[in-house]
Amino acid sequence: MMDLPTLIMETMFTLSGALLYPAIILLLVFVVWTLTALGQFISEYSGRTRNLEQLRDGCRETRALVQARSYGEAAETLATSGSNPLLRSFTGDLAKLLDDDRFSIESEKLLQDYEIRIAAELERLKILTRTAPMLGLMGTLIPLGPALMGLSAGNVETLASNLVIAFSTTVLGLFAGGIAYTIMLTKRRWYLQDLSDMEYVVRMVA
Repeated sequence: MMDLPTLIMETMFTLSGALLYPAIILLLVFVVWTLTALGQFISEYSGRTRNLEQLRDGCRETRALVQARSYGEAAETLATSGSNPLLRSFTGDLAKLLDDDRFSIESEKLLQDYEIRIAAELERLKILTRTAPMLGLMGTLIPLGPALMGLSAGNVETLASNLVIAFSTTVLGLFAGGIAYTIMLTKRRWYLQDLSDMEYVVRMVA
């Protein structure tokens, strides 16, 4: 019968070993997720422009049309004043509220909804930046136990195969985390500018 310390050590070794393949599978999923996010980032970057003059002119014209109670023309003008997809989406949604008596309240609610939408997008990237390297570290540390046991037994093949797994998961984890971190920082800067433009639109039109 095993004593308690030995039983605890054996249990920990078994449980940690059982986590290896789930960690590798999740890491591969995160790598695919990162590559998908990278493709979306490149697509967004290629279509992203900022034309403040167009936005300013559109807001001024919209305000004049609203004061003249030409809500249809005002909505059409405002909807086309944004210069990037996110801002166009916001101005399009805001244009539907121009003839609402509670415009100030509804526009503030819309602005908050877009802030939450942006935060959710950045949170997904933050999960990647934190979790992918953690999974890579798990994939590195777990095989080291069997690798050291193989080394002590003189089994070079076991040592080599476990070290390959360890180094591969490290590289993949750092790869996914590094790309996700770069995308997150860039998008955060983009979206801060977009939020500033959205607040500007609301104040100009109100």
